[in-house]
Amino acid sequence: MSGSPIGSTHWAGTRRRVLLPLLVIGAALVVLLALISDRSLRVVSIGDSVTYDADPGLRAALEATGSVVVDTRSIGGVGLLRPGIDDYLADVLSDDPAVVVVMLGGWDLGEIVADPTAYAIRLDEVADYLTADGAHVVWLAMPPTPPGEGIEEARQTANGLFGDLADRRSDVDHVPTGSLLGDEAGAFTRFRAGVTGRNVQVRKVRDGRDDGHLCPGGAALLGQAVVDLLVDRFDVSEPSGEWWAGEWTTDARYDDPPGACAAMVTSSG
Repeated sequence: MSGSPIGSTHWAGTRRRVLLPLLVIGAALVVLLALISDRSLRVVSIGDSVTYDADPGLRAALEATGSVVVDTRSIGGVGLLRPGIDDYLADVLSDDPAVVVVMLGGWDLGEIVADPTAYAIRLDEVADYLTADGAHVVWLAMPPTPPGEGIEEARQTANGLFGDLADRRSDVDHVPTGSLLGDEAGAFTRFRAGVTGRNVQVRKVRDGRDDGHLCPGGAALLGQAVVDLLVDRFDVSEPSGEWWAGEWTTDARYDDPPGACAAMVTSSG
């Protein structure tokens, strides 16, 4: 009979035989995901508005490795001598990152030029704080600035201090950006070879004039530079896919101001 105890017992046994492997597989997946999460390298980026423009490219490059978890925290107006900086640094360390990517300096240039020795001391204080729990710092140099801004000498002074910081510490790496985002001489340029070797716009245009902020082409170059360093130092995987051409390139920040990254590449490449 269809409702007999024998039929019910048979169905119950069949259900147990089906459910048990599924439960085992589910548990194994949970463990596997936990292990993957534990092995992922946690990276946080901090910095000013130039770094804010770099963040999407940095995230795209690092996430394309499949072994990096990225938290981008860059905002406008950040400097190591600006009000609220200590709270900002405490917040970005709240998730215990293994790597902190830093690019700033523009908001501190006046103080840097006035007293570079005092700023060097401040850099060591900040580096001590960022690395206190074992994090490694990747310090990106300030990129070349448009000649019209008149701050190249101050930028060079700042970058010299950032490089010196890395020279005296094993927990800080310094990445120069002149050859990365500049022309053959390391000076400011609006266009240059991008990640694929083709000429791209790397810096914005504002009111018809060159601007120091980044377009997707520049952000991708910085992202690739950080990936290259982490591949060597932390043995993360090489990024896969055409991450440099992803949806992130249409982020609204690259159209601020409107048309900022829409200049035509006039040179061949």
